[in-house]
This record gives sequence, C-alpha cells and structure tokens, in this order.
Amino acid sequence: MLFLVSPFANVQAAEIKVKPEKPIQGEPVLITILDIVNLSNIKKAHIDKQSLNFFQYQGEFSSLGSIDLLGKVGTSTVVIELKNGSKIFKEIFVSDRPKIEAPIDIPQKLGGNTKIAAQKLVSNLIDEQAMVKKITEIVRTKPFWKEKFRFPVTNPTVTDTYGYSRDTVGYSIAHKGTDFKADVGTPILAINRGVVRDNKTYPTFGRTIIIDHGFGLYSMYLHLSKVKVNVGELVIPGQTIGLSGDSGYATGPHLHLSIRINGISIDPEKFYQLFGLKI
Repeated sequence: MLFLVSPFANVQAAEIKVKPEKPIQGEPVLITILDIVNLSNIKKAHIDKQSLNFFQYQGEFSSLGSIDLLGKVGTSTVVIELKNGSKIFKEIFVSDRPKIEAPIDIPQKLGGNTKIAAQKLVSNLIDEQAMVKKITEIVRTKPFWKEKFRFPVTNPTVTDTYGYSRDTVGYSIAHKGTDFKADVGTPILAINRGVVRDNKTYPTFGRTIIIDHGFGLYSMYLHLSKVKVNVGELVIPGQTIGLSGDSGYATGPHLHLSIRINGISIDPEKFYQLFGLKI
C-alpha cells in the first residue's frame, strides 16, 4: 500500500533543541529542529539577527550558531519560519563568561615590552581582525564538509584556552582561540573538508591559513612556519596544510586554532564538544 506524506506533515509538532542548553559568551550552539519531514519546509531561520543554515546531522536537521565573546547577556530567541507561514520559537539564556586576565609579554622580535611596541601590536591586530572578519562573514549556501571533524594536530594537548584577556603592556587583548602544543615543523592538519580562502603572513597572526567549510563555518591556523596550500584549493580532512612555528605575536612555537561561525569567533574546544569530541 502506498502512503503519501504531506510536505508539511508534523510541522505543528516540530520543536527546537539547543545544545548546550545554557551557553555562555563565546560559545557555539547546535540548533536542531525536531519532527520535521523535509528541510525544504524551512523558509528561513535566525537567532536574534544571525541567519541560520540547516544541514543533516545524525538523522536530524541542525544549524550552527554563535554567541559573541562580548555579546549580550540574557535571553536570545531562535526563530524558525516554515513555508506554510507558521513560526517556531525557542528562547535560550546566555550567561556571562567569567572575566579572567593574565599578563603576557611582547616578544623581542616585535619590540619587547614597550608602550610603542604595544601600540603598534594593537593597531596591527585591529586591522587584521577587520580583514579576517570581511573574509569570514561570507556565507556559502552549502556545507563543504562530509566527514567528522578532526583535531588540527595528532595527539592534541591544549596549552592555552579561549576567552580570557591578556594584559599586554596596559592593553587588554582577548585570546580568541585555543593553543595547541606544537614544536616548530609539526604538521598542521585541516579539521575538515573545505576551501582555502587566505594564506597570508600577518604582523600579529603570523603565517595564517583560513579554510571555509561552508555555511559560515571557518577554521583559522596561526603562527605557522610554512604554508603548504594555495588560495582556492579544496582540502580534505586530516590533510597537512602547513607546519607549526612561532611567526607573528607568539612567545614560543605552538598552533593557535580559531573557529568562526558567521564571522564570530567562538571557543574551539566547545565546538568540538558539540560533535562529541573532547581534547
């Protein structure tokens, strides 16, 4: 016997699930819509003013959203509008991130711990952040990744965490990434399939690779000693894209991994946890 299913079957029963349920500033969120038959039923979706793009993950339709490190604390609303005109809402409460500050030196190659060196460093950083934001705000309308996410180094060890402020000769600079132990020359691996959008050398970021994974998801690899990929190249998960180093604003060799969603930097460790990976 043949059963015909309406494209809007179950939309009244559809609901939204958010992981983590209680995010803090600087965290990513995985937004899943339950009990909906077809992805084409979704007309548009957003969390506050941030557009959401859905993909199939573990048999469900999900989307990645981001909470800015300096974003508002309080209630944010996920809104999913269906093509039949109905809307589904989910409120989430965003808590503030604990404020932690720690001192960090400016390496001699960048002028040492002087006011002039600090001013130049901050000025360069502002320019670099603006350039990176312009690159990572571009949202491709499909995901390039097809496999599980991977760590950027084998046997990963975290040496510095995301989200605290670094006191740099009187300037407060947020650490928007996770640092991994990596001696000079350590192979750096693509965390998933994507397209290389940038491989420049910046004054503070050092030799940098930016990979676009689609749907507004980008990974950034900083302080490299060597780059092994070209802009426009499609890379596969686990591919060696460069070698670690201490270029730019680095007091020693390591890999700084940043992950951005819709142009917003989020905590890489929390990103991995969304997909069941823990360092």
